[in-house]
Amino acid sequence: MRIIAGEKRGKKLVSITGNKIRPTTDKVKGAIFNSLQNEIRDARIFVDLFSGTGAMGLEALSRGVEKAYFFDVSQESIEITKKNITLLGYQNQAKVFHQSALHGVDMLEQNKIRCDIIFVDSPYHQVDEIYHLLEVVSEKEILSENGKLVIETEKSVIMPLVKNKLTCYKSKHYGITTISYYSRENYELENCSLPREF
Repeated sequence: MRIIAGEKRGKKLVSITGNKIRPTTDKVKGAIFNSLQNEIRDARIFVDLFSGTGAMGLEALSRGVEKAYFFDVSQESIEITKKNITLLGYQNQAKVFHQSALHGVDMLEQNKIRCDIIFVDSPYHQVDEIYHLLEVVSEKEILSENGKLVIETEKSVIMPLVKNKLTCYKSKHYGITTISYYSRENYELENCSLPREF
């Protein structure tokens, strides 16, 4: 597991042994950041609601994002994330919280933090939590004007095309994984394969 691009390109990260987490593969991570390259260029705040090892937020920092917020309920994940932040020297740009994604969203709202990119990669079996997080984020004012919500799911999960203020403007499949991109902007929808409102 490594940083793909930016100022820390090629740096290896500390991982968690065993099957306790399912990190986003370098292929999928690269595809996500390529899809968001215009947004990353101007992004100030990146949020990873299931941080695992911190790889996604650290990739964002390496590519020039000013600040990253990391949330996870696993103490081991929090400790590994902190190690990786220190390894890359991003202690002043990273904030790590040992709490759930939902509590993280509440904290962001309470502190009036506007996020440019929010990444969600919960355990694949937690489908109800994914739906609930989409609903909560769609209702709260935590995305910046052009902010993006990016959700990684197992390919069989059917995500809604529209949820309150958010619309899926693109979805891509990579093996067993689907990445769905949501925004408040009024995109053309022909690029999104998601078939229904939820």
